[in-house]
Amino acid sequence: MSGYIIDNVLSEEELNEARDLAASLEFYKVFQMYNIFDMDRAEVPEGDTSFMATLKKYSKRERGIGSYFLKYRKGSFTRMHHDNNTDLTIVTLLDEKDLVGGYSLVAETYEHRIRPAEQYCARNGGEKDHPPYGQQIVLDVLPVKVGESLVYGPDLKHGVSKVYEGERLVLVSWFTDKERESE
Repeated sequence: MSGYIIDNVLSEEELNEARDLAASLEFYKVFQMYNIFDMDRAEVPEGDTSFMATLKKYSKRERGIGSYFLKYRKGSFTRMHHDNNTDLTIVTLLDEKDLVGGYSLVAETYEHRIRPAEQYCARNGGEKDHPPYGQQIVLDVLPVKVGESLVYGPDLKHGVSKVYEGERLVLVSWFTDKERESE
């Protein structure tokens, strides 16, 4: 395991506050927006919420630079990617209903290991001279449960597998210490 933690960041009261806010918002359909595909999205409005205050405090960063809710449904997924323009991302799994698929994924680094001489290793093409050590080629499914948050920095390659049935509701929050560049 590297580059992330799974933690209980929000209290049950704060989780319910986030769920209630999500239920009150109007979501819009997204065919593709950056790395997310075929899902519903709603922005977390500016204002005082205890769950956002807790996330910001937990982040130990100077500012939040965006928070939104995502509803994954049949066919939704997030392609493997790195987050840009952020120092820390916190993704909280708020709810799931009859979910099949929709797993949180990370790409782990394949590390060089000493192997017994008799153990066979076959490589082709460019891998003969340059094996894939140090590359993010090992996909790992993370056991994130409802109410838990996945916390990671910009170097972690991550995504969400395709949803085959059911729904998944998450709160995504980004934090940084840097000044935002004007666009």
